[in-house]
Amino acid sequence: MAAKAPSAGMKDLTFFALFSLTFGSMMGSGVFDIPQNIANRSGAVAVILHWFIVAAGMIALAWSFVYISNKRPDIKSGIYGYAKFGFGDYVGFTSAWGYFLNALLGNASYLIYIFATIGHFFPIFGHGATAGATFPAFLCESFLIWLVIALITKGVKEASIVNVMITTVKLTALAILILVFIYGFKTSVFMQNISTHDLHLGSMWEQIKATMLVTVWDFLGIEAACIYAIYAKDMKDVGKATMLAVVVVLLIDTALSVLPFGIISTASIQALDTPSTAGVMASVVGLMSANFIRFAVLICVAGALLAWCMLATNILFLSAQDRTMPAFLTKVNKNGVPSNAALMSGITLQIMMIFAFFSQAVYLNMIMIATSLVLVPYLLAAMFSVKLIIQEKKIYYYELIKGSLAVIYSIWMIYAGGLKYLAISTMMYALGILFFYKARKENKRKMFENKFEIGLFITIMTVAILCGYFWYTGQVEF
Repeated sequence: MAAKAPSAGMKDLTFFALFSLTFGSMMGSGVFDIPQNIANRSGAVAVILHWFIVAAGMIALAWSFVYISNKRPDIKSGIYGYAKFGFGDYVGFTSAWGYFLNALLGNASYLIYIFATIGHFFPIFGHGATAGATFPAFLCESFLIWLVIALITKGVKEASIVNVMITTVKLTALAILILVFIYGFKTSVFMQNISTHDLHLGSMWEQIKATMLVTVWDFLGIEAACIYAIYAKDMKDVGKATMLAVVVVLLIDTALSVLPFGIISTASIQALDTPSTAGVMASVVGLMSANFIRFAVLICVAGALLAWCMLATNILFLSAQDRTMPAFLTKVNKNGVPSNAALMSGITLQIMMIFAFFSQAVYLNMIMIATSLVLVPYLLAAMFSVKLIIQEKKIYYYELIKGSLAVIYSIWMIYAGGLKYLAISTMMYALGILFFYKARKENKRKMFENKFEIGLFITIMTVAILCGYFWYTGQVEF
């Protein structure tokens, strides 16, 4: 039975709930490894310059989401709806499918990261190369998948309340971490690191580009409030929550990546173990503080896991409501939750974890493939904001500049994220055609509406087949 749009009584998400979803989606495991990951690729000067670029780009991208939600409040299906209404059904489906897979690939990495961290206390979950990859870890990861899915099926409001509590703990832990870093900061150490140049890191431009690879992952989830706009008490809160979450994440990430250069040497930061913030904190307040960081990591990753499972479920439901996905995904339970979409999310994530368990080398690149999958929907959303600006009777050039900057930055993120992984992700895009075919058949509509959609499909399938061949013959490694 097809579901109707949520009634007024189901619109329970407050401003802070929307903020928590967005912040929780962005703030996962990556924030606790920023010091070492960035120092391995860039010197202190490049890191600082890089943050100016990221700030301009991410704020412009967040603005594009806010602009669309203000100009087209009728589109309450978030990033998927922006692609569909901007560029057609097949492009919208591709955006939704890629976003769905990105969310679950990210969760697969989160699950392994959780039990890799617990492995510091319980060796049964592995250590070093086997961290989070043992059979007991796999069993616990599988249990956690279905625990999260069960929580989601209890209701969007209930799941969001848990997410709000996790976000509160997360913000408190990160605030303590930053305060410790500020306390341990020494100007003399910082100036020495700024004046030290590691020739192995390459030119300033190469360092800035390499640093982008690290921070792209930390900002995935910027669109979360837009995806849950359909449940928002007030549509105005969607834009406010998005912008606030971006600013908070920018401030936290900048502080945690720059302040360590004023605490220990660049070489020492490069040699830190995961999570590297634990090593920096230990140098200020002692070794026991590492356990505080590990606890904070578990809180952050658990929050991101819940938020991304909710996003994966909702993107399937929203696209099915628009008849872009098969109708069975519109079924809702007595709590108003899309139960079939939640079940499909759980099954897909379980399959990914089985694949990761038997092919650990593949897991190492999950995050990169997930990033490539979601950057295309970001680009489409930025392009739709520019399209709306151009369609206005009077073009406001300040808005056009911001929209254009969002498009340029989205293209840059795809390039910095690695074209190799974008090509590999086409194999996953290609699998989705079966769901698109089923949806079109159910609605008695022809497969493609125009030559552009046919051309896009041929391009995706061609690249997917070539990548599959190169992977099979060993010419491309995941």
